[in-house]
Amino acid sequence: MRKLKYQKYSIVYKLTRLILGIIILQTFLFGFILIQGGVVKQANSNAYQLFHDKVNNRKDYVQREMKNNWINFDPYVTNISKLLSRTDLKDNPNSFFETAIEELIPMLRTTQATGAYIILYDETSEKDNIASLYLRDYDPIMNAYSDDDIYMVSGPSELAKKLMIPLDQTWRYSLKLTEENSSFVRTPYEHASITSKATLLGYWSKPFKLQSDDVSIITYSMPLFDSIGELKGVIGIDITLNYLADYFPATELQPKDSLGYLIAYSEDDGETLEPIISGGALQKRMIDEDEPLVLESVDEDLKIYNLVNHSAKEKIYASIEKIGLYAFNTPFEQEQWYLVGFMREDYLLSYSNNIKQILLITLLSAIGLGSIGAILISFRITKPIVALARQVKDSDLDQELMLKPTGLYELDELSKTIEVTNHLMLESASRLTKIVELFGLPIGAFEVNHTLKRVFTTDNYWSIIGLEGNENTHMNEYDSFLDSIQRLLSTPEVDETDIYKICEEPERWVRFKQTDQEDTWIGVVLDVTNEMLEKKEIKKERDHDPLTNLLNRKGFQWAFEKWSEEKSTKSSALVMFDLDRLKQINDSYGHKWGDHYIVSAVERLENMSSDKQMILGRRSGDEFILLLHGFESHDDILDVMNSFYNRLESELVIFPDGKPEQVRISSGIMWIDHRDFSYEELLHFADEALYEAKRHNKGRYVVSEM
Repeated sequence: MRKLKYQKYSIVYKLTRLILGIIILQTFLFGFILIQGGVVKQANSNAYQLFHDKVNNRKDYVQREMKNNWINFDPYVTNISKLLSRTDLKDNPNSFFETAIEELIPMLRTTQATGAYIILYDETSEKDNIASLYLRDYDPIMNAYSDDDIYMVSGPSELAKKLMIPLDQTWRYSLKLTEENSSFVRTPYEHASITSKATLLGYWSKPFKLQSDDVSIITYSMPLFDSIGELKGVIGIDITLNYLADYFPATELQPKDSLGYLIAYSEDDGETLEPIISGGALQKRMIDEDEPLVLESVDEDLKIYNLVNHSAKEKIYASIEKIGLYAFNTPFEQEQWYLVGFMREDYLLSYSNNIKQILLITLLSAIGLGSIGAILISFRITKPIVALARQVKDSDLDQELMLKPTGLYELDELSKTIEVTNHLMLESASRLTKIVELFGLPIGAFEVNHTLKRVFTTDNYWSIIGLEGNENTHMNEYDSFLDSIQRLLSTPEVDETDIYKICEEPERWVRFKQTDQEDTWIGVVLDVTNEMLEKKEIKKERDHDPLTNLLNRKGFQWAFEKWSEEKSTKSSALVMFDLDRLKQINDSYGHKWGDHYIVSAVERLENMSSDKQMILGRRSGDEFILLLHGFESHDDILDVMNSFYNRLESELVIFPDGKPEQVRISSGIMWIDHRDFSYEELLHFADEALYEAKRHNKGRYVVSEM
């Protein structure tokens, strides 16, 4: 009896000591929380510094482009000034443009701007008829060997024709100045009397459009003097806002849902910031471009502010850096441009917010542990221990336990239950762990014991196969688990080994492997969604033409050979098409309109058969190939061809000069009657019929006699 009392006293003593330890731990945690308050401030400061550094580095990069690269055209200005002195501009400005263009094109290429111009302007010039030579390259990084990627926005059309430069869709013979677009010419021109050194009078314009249907641009203009210092007009470059957007990648600041950067303008040294260049649809929806930015200072030294006037639900921070465009004591030095970067609070301060959450959880945990300890002391000892034994007996433990006998029946029973249950689990878990380690990847694994009808899985198994949260697939339900395996194996991916599709929207795949060991299954699943998506994208790029999204030469051949394996007995034909007049259109309107002509032809070819019993591909620039199959007779196929050519006569294409014309296509037909012709032979006969059509029946079709 004394021994039993001593043992009961020992349990109470140990529990009391545990509670005292919890109280001491709680006191320590409160001190830890006080220390962590300073850590949160430091984390915020580090986040502001990193934000500032990103925006400052981006500002330095853009400033170098705007001050060093895009406006570095002084040698060309000198040469053009000499040409001005040799030409009578009033009588024949086109003669000057014919020689000046040999300097303007290299100037455009060297600066890698999107546009370059010479505008002959004086105060007596007619607003609607200003002599100018304006060239534009919409993709200055990709320079062609020829000049067919340069478009003439304004200037003599005969000069464009002579140099084979296509006219822009907004082309005008002479420049028309309005109140909206004249600042880039008049501002530097009107300040030309200050000094004859044109580089001190360079002027960056706010965004505008030369015409209502033109793209938005910014320009850098400066006065143009001849070699004796007489003012003749302005010269400069333009940058389209679409091209400028590439210099402000939004994901540099935030990987997703990023507001990115904008450029703001100020005439009062940053007191009022007016947005002038915005980037991205999300930013334009959140920030009103017609109102100045309203800012509250957060860190004055790092120039971090809280943006007040926005429509987002969460707080937005702004980092502001001045873009130094003008030298001191120059006419436009009061016009300052600023680069403004934006980040959401939940991303910028994510680290410090996590610390705050940890502190809160720590505090609540400490309070909870103290409360639990107090409750344990207030209850009877034996009943909670017996209840705990029942819970542990039905649960799965993941550590090997060796419990010493206590001499008490209840505790000894609990110890035996824990040891037996834990031992059974560890036998299974050890094997699963080895399998996972062999893969070296985050994979899911399972073991099924058919004798015990027990299922063991790793924690991430259900989420990998897309059944997380489904009560019918609980790990202890043997029959439900086997059903889930059968459903998984019923969706194999074509042309792949051990890969199964588990979801259509969004698409997901897993690799599944399984081994049988007597009465036990051991298996692993690996999420291979990224690998499969990459394979499909590579296959699409390999087999499809980028302009029309049709099958390319090789892709069509693979599709044809796959179709031919079906051994259909219905009528089918291979048709070769050649697009007429493509070279003439390219020469007359430029390659952009040539591509438009090709796309228009593809739209008509894709609608040839109403029931879509066809496979269409593009073999080369103006050659297309079509398989018509599944028809009852040759006459049905000819009806489709005749209907197609009849529609061509009514579905016209409007060209830049306003002239409507039909798409003209010649074609050759080769019947496929399951004779022993290879694909190349069928292609050869269809090609011969096509060239017969080109010679004698252009714009229609010819049927091969083979």
